[in-house]
Amino acid sequence: MEFSMKVSMVNDDVLRISVVKNGHKYRESPAVVVKPTVDLASGENKIGPWLVKVNEDSVHVNVDGVEVNLRFSYSNGQFTIRGNLGLADIVYGLGEKALPLNRKRFRVTMWNTDAYGYRYGSDPLYVSIPFFIVTRNHVSVGHFADSTARMVIDLGVERGDEFTVTVNDDQVDYYVIRGPRLRDVVTRFIGITGKPALMPKWALGHQQSRYSYYPQGRVLEVAKALKDMDLGNTVIYLDIHYMDGYRIFTWNSERFPNPRDMVKKLHESGIKVVTIVDPYIKVDPNYQVFKEGINGNYLTLDSDGGLTIVQGWPGKSALPDFFNREARDWWSSLIERWVRDYGVDGIWLDMNEPAAFDYPNHTVTSKVITHRLDDESRVPHDYLHNAYALYEAMATYEGLRRTGRRPFVLSRAGYAGIQRYAAVWTGDNTSNWEHLKLQLQVLLGLSISGVTFIGADVGGFAKYVPGDGGSRLFTLTPELLVRWYEWAIFFPLLRNHADVASPDQEPWAFGPRALELIRDLLRLRARLTPYLYSLMWISHINGEPIVRPLVYEFPNDDEVMNIDDEFMLGPFMLVAPMLNSGTSREVYLPGGEWVNLWNGEVFKGGYHVVDASLGKPPVFLKSGSLVPTQESEGVLGILAVPGDGEFTVYDDDGESQSPTPSTLSLRISGNRVTVGDWANPMPQSPTTVILKVYLGKEPSKVTVNGVEVPEARFSAEPGQPSWYFEGRLINIRVKVGSETIII
Repeated sequence: MEFSMKVSMVNDDVLRISVVKNGHKYRESPAVVVKPTVDLASGENKIGPWLVKVNEDSVHVNVDGVEVNLRFSYSNGQFTIRGNLGLADIVYGLGEKALPLNRKRFRVTMWNTDAYGYRYGSDPLYVSIPFFIVTRNHVSVGHFADSTARMVIDLGVERGDEFTVTVNDDQVDYYVIRGPRLRDVVTRFIGITGKPALMPKWALGHQQSRYSYYPQGRVLEVAKALKDMDLGNTVIYLDIHYMDGYRIFTWNSERFPNPRDMVKKLHESGIKVVTIVDPYIKVDPNYQVFKEGINGNYLTLDSDGGLTIVQGWPGKSALPDFFNREARDWWSSLIERWVRDYGVDGIWLDMNEPAAFDYPNHTVTSKVITHRLDDESRVPHDYLHNAYALYEAMATYEGLRRTGRRPFVLSRAGYAGIQRYAAVWTGDNTSNWEHLKLQLQVLLGLSISGVTFIGADVGGFAKYVPGDGGSRLFTLTPELLVRWYEWAIFFPLLRNHADVASPDQEPWAFGPRALELIRDLLRLRARLTPYLYSLMWISHINGEPIVRPLVYEFPNDDEVMNIDDEFMLGPFMLVAPMLNSGTSREVYLPGGEWVNLWNGEVFKGGYHVVDASLGKPPVFLKSGSLVPTQESEGVLGILAVPGDGEFTVYDDDGESQSPTPSTLSLRISGNRVTVGDWANPMPQSPTTVILKVYLGKEPSKVTVNGVEVPEARFSAEPGQPSWYFEGRLINIRVKVGSETIII
C-alpha cells in the first residue's frame, strides 16, 4: 500500500484518521489546536459512545447510532476519501459557498480564489473550510478533511449514495466529530480549531468604507456627516489610495499630508480607523519594507532560490513568506510599528488568497513557488495555498496584540481556524436582489463552520462586472439599500462598502426617506449592542455562532432543515428579512409562541404571511426570550416574553486584552423575571434595569422582591421601582438583584 494510516481519539468526541504517503514528511496543521490522546489498534475498538473498526485502508464508525464508513486510497498525487451518504441525509457547512444552506448534491472546490463579482453557484470563493455536517434522522456527524491543498468535495453528485473528498496532497488528517445535535458538532469543531477571538466592542458599531475615501479632508468630511446625521458610526476604513504608490505601510503625502492629525481628530469624534494592508511588497530597492524583507530572508522564493515576483497593486511585487515564524515576527513588527506610529485601530487584510493579476482567476497557483517552514524545509505553494491568509492573520493579530490593544483584524480569505484571529466578510459581492439573498446563504454557511464574526458589504460592493458572457451592470436602489440594512444590522460585522466606480451609497445618498429609515434601523442596532456583545462573549467562550440557521436552534423540526431565508440572532430572536421587492412575505415560525418585535402581536408556530413594510423587517421573539438592550447610559433594558428562559449578560471595558467579564444572570419563568447581581462588576455596570415584557393585557399589579410597586410612567433613567402598560408592553423599572412578578 502506498500510504500509512493512523487512527486516534483526539478526545471523547473527536476521532482523527491521519493518512500519509509513504516517504512523505508530515506537516503540522495550522488549523488544529489540540493533539490526539489515544491511538486505536487495528480491528474493533470500543471507546465510550464510539465503536471504531480499523482496517488497512478503511475505518467503520458507529457513534450515536449513526454509521460512518470511510475508505481511503492514494493515486497520482491525490488522496481520495469515500463515505456513505443516505437517501434522506442533509449536509451543512463547507464554509463560504454561494449555495443553499443544504449543500447535498453539490460538488465544491476548496481553493482560496479572488472571486470578484461572484454569483449563485460560483465556486470556489475566498475562504476554504473543508468541514461539513451530515444530518441523518436529526442526528448529526461532522467531517473535517484537514489539508491546505486544493480539494474537491462531492456530496452525492457522482454517486447518490456516497460523498468523495479528493485532495491534491500527500497527507490528510480526517476528523469525524460526533453530535448528536448539530450544535454539538459545530462547537466541537471549534473546540479543535480554536475559539473565536474576542473583538473590541467598537467593532459592533456601524462601519463606513469605500474604495476609496481621500484626500484627508474628505475622510474628515465623511466622518462629520456620519456624526451629524446620527448614524451610529464607530469606524471609517481607508482603502489602497491612502498609500504612496500602493506601498504598504506608507502614506501618500499629497492626499494625506498629516495622517496623525487626521487620526487624532477622528478619535476625538469617537471614530476608529481601519487601514487596508495587502500582501504586496513593491519590488523597489529604495523601499524600506522591501529592503528589510530581502535582508531578513522574509520573502517567498521560487524553487531555484530566486525571488517570487507577482503583479499586484504596486506593479511588480514580492510576497511575505508567512509560513515561517521569522517572517511572521517581522510582519508583526511592521504592524506594531504602523499602529503605534499613526494610532491606527485595526487592520483590513485584502487580496490575501493570495491574489495576483498575472495568474488565472487572479489567484496564485504554482508548484514553482515554495515556502520555508519553521523546520527550514521548503514546500511548494500549492500544498499550502489555503493557509496563506490564516498565517497572515496570525501575524497581523500578534502585531496588534503587542500594542496593548484588543486586536481587530478583518480578512477576506481564510482557512479553518481563521476565527482565532480575524473577522471575515464575504468579499466582492454585487448590488442586486440575488445577492441580497445569496449573502445570507453564504453567511449562514460560514456561521456553522466556525467563523462567527461575519458580515457582507452592505448595499453590495460591485456595480460593474465584466465577463466572457458579457458585462453585467447593477444599480443600487433606495429600496435595496434599506432592505440590505434590515438584515445586516443583526450580523456582527455591519459595514457599508462600495467599489471605486460605484455611485455613492452612504446612508444619505438616496434622500431623506431612505436616510431616516436607515437611521432608525441603526438605532435599533445600537440598542441591541448588549445582546450582540454578550453573544460575542458566548461565542468566544464556547464557540456558539452569533447568527444561526434555524436548524441550529430547532434540529428536530423537519420544516426548518432547508430554510435559509430566515435566521436566529442568538437563541431568542428570529429574523425573516424581505429579500425581494414588496411589502409582505411568508414566514415560518417553529413550534411554540412568538411575539412580533414591532407590535407585540402573538403568533403560533407554523407558516404566516406577515407585513414587511420598508424599514420594518419581520422580527420575532420566542417565548422565554430575554434580550438585553441599551436604554441609556447606566440603564440596561431587557426585552422579555413570558415563558421559560435564561440568559447571561456579558460586559467589560470593550478594549482591554484578556478581560475578566462582568456578568449578569437573567431568568424568566412564566411571568416571573429574576435579575441577578453583577458578578465582577465594573464602576459603569448598570444597576437600573427596565424590563419590557410583552403581555396580551394590562396586569392588575406588579411586585418586586415581594413588595407591590406603584403604577407610574418613567423615563429611561435610574429611579425607584414602578411600572406602566403601553400597547402590549409592560415597562417595569427595577434594580439588579430583584425578582419581579407580574400578576
